[in-house]
Amino acid sequence: MSASIADLAAAHLKRQFLNQTQRNRFGNLDALLELAIYARGCVGSSRTAGRVTVAFVLERVLNKCVRDRDGRPVHISEIAELGGRLQPAVQRAVEFLAGGEDDPIDVAAALIRADPAAEH
Repeated sequence: MSASIADLAAAHLKRQFLNQTQRNRFGNLDALLELAIYARGCVGSSRTAGRVTVAFVLERVLNKCVRDRDGRPVHISEIAELGGRLQPAVQRAVEFLAGGEDDPIDVAAALIRADPAAEH
């Protein structure tokens, strides 16, 4: 894949993340699904193993968080807690995928630890 496709996929992910956080939508299950879709686009277009790894883990963690809450009522407080817990790790992953310097293993580990189910 060309660099421009990878850059475009990461730019779409970053724009969607910023849009969600600015509008207080981050943590909402539909919003997390949107980000997972954008992360999937980064998996297929990334040029380095580190970026593929981070995009893959980001997609999986976001989808898992949604699946864990699917089919049952989810209270606003749970959405807020989920968003607050995920946001730092997701932001770090988004910045890395958009070209930021970071250790991809540390970023992936932070995403995994941010999943509330990781505590159990």
